[in-house]
Amino acid sequence: MDTAGLEERFAGFAPRFERSAPVIVGVFSLITLLLAGNLYLSPPTFQTDLNDFSPNTDASAAHERIHEHFPNEMRPLFVHVVVDDGSNVLALETLRAMSDDLGYFKEESEKRQDLVKVWTTAPGIAQLGLDEEANGTLLSDVEDWPAYLDLVFNDDETCGFGVDDQLLSAATYASAALLHKDLDYDPVCDYLSSGEGSGTPYASSTMWVLEVDPSLEESVRRELQDQLRTVFTERSSSSPLTYVVISNDLLAHDIDEGTFDNLMVLVLLASLVVVLMLGVSFRSPKPVVFPLIGLSSALIWTYGILNLSGAVFTALEATVAPLVLGLGIDYAIHLQRSQRQISDTHPNPAEAWLRSVAHLSVPLSLAVVTTVAAFLANIISPLPPLATLGYALSLGVISAFVSSTVFVGALHVMFSGEGQEGPSPQALTFPKLSENILKIQQKQQVGVLLITVLVSGLAVYGAASLETDFDLADFVNQDMAIMEVRDEIDTSYESAGWKVVYVLMEPLAGEDYIPGDQTLLSELNYFHSDLESNDDVVGVPTPSYEGPLPVIRDAILRDASVGVAHNMEVNGGEVQRIDRDESIDLGMFFAALSQNTTLADPLTGETWQDRVREVVHLNGDNIVHLRHEIRVEASTSVESSRVIENFIEILGAAEDSGTLKAQLDGHAQLHVTGDLVTLETVLDGLSLTQIESTAISLVVSFLVLFALTRRLMPAVIVLFPVGVASLWVVGSMALLGLKWNVLTVMVTALTLGIGIDYSIHMWRRFEVEMAKRGDHWDALRAALDTTGVALILSAATTMAGFAVLLFSPMPIIQDFGLITAVTVLFSLFLALMLLPVLVELSARGQENTKSE
Repeated sequence: MDTAGLEERFAGFAPRFERSAPVIVGVFSLITLLLAGNLYLSPPTFQTDLNDFSPNTDASAAHERIHEHFPNEMRPLFVHVVVDDGSNVLALETLRAMSDDLGYFKEESEKRQDLVKVWTTAPGIAQLGLDEEANGTLLSDVEDWPAYLDLVFNDDETCGFGVDDQLLSAATYASAALLHKDLDYDPVCDYLSSGEGSGTPYASSTMWVLEVDPSLEESVRRELQDQLRTVFTERSSSSPLTYVVISNDLLAHDIDEGTFDNLMVLVLLASLVVVLMLGVSFRSPKPVVFPLIGLSSALIWTYGILNLSGAVFTALEATVAPLVLGLGIDYAIHLQRSQRQISDTHPNPAEAWLRSVAHLSVPLSLAVVTTVAAFLANIISPLPPLATLGYALSLGVISAFVSSTVFVGALHVMFSGEGQEGPSPQALTFPKLSENILKIQQKQQVGVLLITVLVSGLAVYGAASLETDFDLADFVNQDMAIMEVRDEIDTSYESAGWKVVYVLMEPLAGEDYIPGDQTLLSELNYFHSDLESNDDVVGVPTPSYEGPLPVIRDAILRDASVGVAHNMEVNGGEVQRIDRDESIDLGMFFAALSQNTTLADPLTGETWQDRVREVVHLNGDNIVHLRHEIRVEASTSVESSRVIENFIEILGAAEDSGTLKAQLDGHAQLHVTGDLVTLETVLDGLSLTQIESTAISLVVSFLVLFALTRRLMPAVIVLFPVGVASLWVVGSMALLGLKWNVLTVMVTALTLGIGIDYSIHMWRRFEVEMAKRGDHWDALRAALDTTGVALILSAATTMAGFAVLLFSPMPIIQDFGLITAVTVLFSLFLALMLLPVLVELSARGQENTKSE
């Protein structure tokens, strides 16, 4: 497209633009001030949690539908307890001190809307034993461990647990999740068997599991947990014990609390980078100050409009400012360099600016279109925060483009009147670098192509090994106290920070109830057997979970007459019919047990009524829904995926003979849900987002180029280096040890958006110079001396702007800053090295075709 005619038309508007400049500056300033005022008076709040990233799925719908009939899911708060002097946390005097602290913590919890509903603690468990077996004797009145054991255990009691022992599941859970790996209970066993010895078990730490009221509004729940964390910290200063706490709610709280400060630091650093790079590029104050004002306005517009629209901010929005500044400064550098050149022949600032806009209209507008398309591609992501980030980045790029072309231009017109200043400093050039690049392109064309192919092959190999990952901890400063707590817990307990998987059952379509017959009981037994062999479940080979079968089994083991009344007994760990000729009705069993208010769980203090309500939804004596709550170990995304795959395999499908779904095909519908399933859908959504956003960006880039060139080959030539850059970036992620996450999934689309900008600028300049000079190499030399230098400067500025993200305390943003800087480097390198070779070969081929 010939821009000469467009320049003349734009130049005709110079007088009008000159008269309008004060109005433009005033309007832009007013809008900026209004939006800034809104941000000041109603600052955005950040909300970052796994559920915020969760897309709507069949599993999540089933989870919401069925859980309406059960008590809300408790939110565990983990408390890691150690003795200040490093001694035995299970020493009786330590347990007594812990019990005193526990009373204080319960009082503080009650003051905070009764935050904690269930307290699973070492002193609480010890006191429950006394309540059950020693008529409520207080732990503070027990002299030592032998006295405690004498009160709680019978004379013939031993340490061995049989498969029918009702305490087996509780004991395995306690040893795996509540007591340090160095647990030694041999002194207890020795005392029970011989009546001699100290009888004192040993562990260097214990874990409390506090179940927080889930009915509280999310922000309130997080704030109250933060307050309770402070209570634990303050109590530690006066107690012989130290208490440190962690939970997903606290992780999310700390992320959101630190995000705004993180954003301000990143904006400040990015602005300093912009000032530095503009100063190096132009060595004059106005070309530095004006773009800085314009881009600052663009940032205020971006965040202000999002805030007014009610967008839900997450930690991801902290990346918007450096990205917008990094991309926006590119527009300012190109426009101001062009204006400086044009002003030599057209000194009027308004005319020079409009001519520069017209001269760069094609590459700049196409670059904006492709970059915005790359970001907008995220709006189809199934993950809501990624869609919001796509809107934010697109809005930021458009704001930066409008501000750089209109607002910055008006500032130049208002404050750089004709004849007010002496000659501008000479434009920065790199003649030796340009000459060396040209020599390589003249003499090593085959070498350039071979190296491109070789590196691309290695990149494909590396890309195949990339994993997808999502962890809230990636949003937290690794030096924060909460991360130290997490690391300490991970190394202290066999089942640290366990997660929960739910297996839910509901009636078949068109049915009202689940038949509580022998088939259901048999399948519950088989499911229990599957869990016994599942190494991901806490406590295996005695799986730690709550469900219909454990409630039935524990009730019968506690009182055999309960089972006899309903024709059931426990034999070899299985719940079986006593009389095979008689039927059973599990609905009637649960209906009867739901009236029992005696102690059922020795760890939590829950009654049988509580336990039934948590696993069975009844309508009279008919079963409507069943819920299994299974504790599993999974600390990474890879482990989470494996856990969910195992459960899906256990359930099978209705058409897979012998699986749980097949056996219950005429009884119930089964679903696997919970946070790990949510995480798996997030990981799937990330993979889908990466593929779709890249495909959309590629298609848009090609269509834009084809519309520009009206020819297939030039469009392919310009796009090819960009595609190679995307491939190299993905390969470099493997080399750098990075993974796909909620930010890096955008990197391929971002590479297309940035790379196409550089390619278009370089290709357009070559076309213009070729039309002037008629010689390929002279045209390439001129393109490198002008546009090539501008690209190097703008790329250096953009890289520096992106590299600011490395100073974020959040690992996930650090990784994104690193890979986006690499993206710019590869895009620049291929635009300067590979694209000219392809363009020259194509031009030579066309000349040979014409000569023939």
